[in-house]
Amino acid sequence: MSGVTVEGTINQLVEMGFSKEKAEKALNKTGWSGAEAAMEWLLAHPDFDPNDDDDDDEETAAAIQAAKDAEATPKVPLTEEEKAEKMKKMEELRVKKRAERVAQEKADEQEREKTRVKEGKSMGDIKQKMADQEIIRNAEALRREKLETKAAKERVKAQIEADRQARKEKEMQERTGAAAPTVPAPTPASQMVQKTESGKYEETRIQMRLPDGSNMVQKFKAKEPLSAVRLYVDMNRKDGVSGSPAKLMTNFPKKIFSDEDYEAPLETLGLVPSAVVIVCK
Repeated sequence: MSGVTVEGTINQLVEMGFSKEKAEKALNKTGWSGAEAAMEWLLAHPDFDPNDDDDDDEETAAAIQAAKDAEATPKVPLTEEEKAEKMKKMEELRVKKRAERVAQEKADEQEREKTRVKEGKSMGDIKQKMADQEIIRNAEALRREKLETKAAKERVKAQIEADRQARKEKEMQERTGAAAPTVPAPTPASQMVQKTESGKYEETRIQMRLPDGSNMVQKFKAKEPLSAVRLYVDMNRKDGVSGSPAKLMTNFPKKIFSDEDYEAPLETLGLVPSAVVIVCK
């Protein structure tokens, strides 16, 4: 540090925008080899806290004192041209270090952005895959439900046809006295509905109360639509009412079924394992 005092070196760094504490600490870290080395160290460690290295206080004080003692020896001062050249080099070094730091920060930000985009794309792919799987599951469930509903309607139609055939044979027997062909007896509607091994009811016992006070009782599959009950009423009622399809309701809880309800399964309407429905006039 020939030609420049300790205080002068510290003042040079302070004039460049560094605090006195940081300037002294940087000079100590670089062995008091001059403002240029200290500035380079400061630019390489922009976020350091001079108060974190309390153990270096004695070392710093000793270095400052040594530098001051060295000043007692007469030294050849720098010319104005030499000072200007030295300041120019220091400024160029400061600008260079700052540009390098800005470039590094920009590169780090670009790398972080790439990572965020990559992670976001990966998460988007996972969400899309889960959504596709959910669509497939829903479509499969809907297909099974339609098949079960169709099969239930076919069973109701078959049961109604069997009941109609049995009535015809009975009426013929009453008129002619002839023995009617044996017709397999339908399952008694009064039989209790049993649970399956899974604890769910697959059937329900429905009592249909007609306007004239008479009742009909029949078992239906739990997944059959309410329209199956209405169809059974229309095909088997003997109260003299005919024409438009019957309208059904319940008293407990009181509910008059809408057109949409007739397409809903009995189990979702709360008519399982047994229920009483009233046929409206």
